[in-house]
Amino acid sequence: MSIFLGMLLGTPHGVVGQIGSTAPEVDKICVVHFDKNPRRPARVEESALSCLDEAAKRLKGRPDLKLVLVGVADLVKDYAADKNGKMRETEDKTGYDVRLEDLAAYRALNTKWYLTRWYGIEPARILPTTDESIQGQDVTFYLVPGAADFNHNYLGTTKTNEKPCTIKPCYSPDEETLTAQPRSRIARQGSN
Repeated sequence: MSIFLGMLLGTPHGVVGQIGSTAPEVDKICVVHFDKNPRRPARVEESALSCLDEAAKRLKGRPDLKLVLVGVADLVKDYAADKNGKMRETEDKTGYDVRLEDLAAYRALNTKWYLTRWYGIEPARILPTTDESIQGQDVTFYLVPGAADFNHNYLGTTKTNEKPCTIKPCYSPDEETLTAQPRSRIARQGSN
């Protein structure tokens, strides 16, 4: 694919991953970046608020749609996470010690958790996924038809095994699962 096509699709440096061009029934809403807090590289940042607002508004206005969150990680920019979690046998719920291989998944999971907790979106309507063929420090939001599930999410992205499983069909119980790392509500600018 050309760099020009990659720029049109919104992928960095012309890299076109699994997503490629989207089907007509898929609508890209916005992108949330995770580049401000290297100590918590998967925490939903304050700058995400406008994107979260837009996604929640669109989901509430269209109950026939679902939201696919596509998390990605950057092997160069997320270098601090490369050494994290090497000696751990259990998942880190604080967000300070996220394994590099789990970073994209945690970004999608934490974004889903925020939308369900603070916006009241039904968990079954949000599919957290990853795309390892794209480099970045973000989560991209896509509206897809309500029939979407992990086996047919309209984007060809990889499911994120969340605990508890809220999307049917669930994955095999033998697979590793991740639990979102909650955060406080983001304060709105100008509010008391």
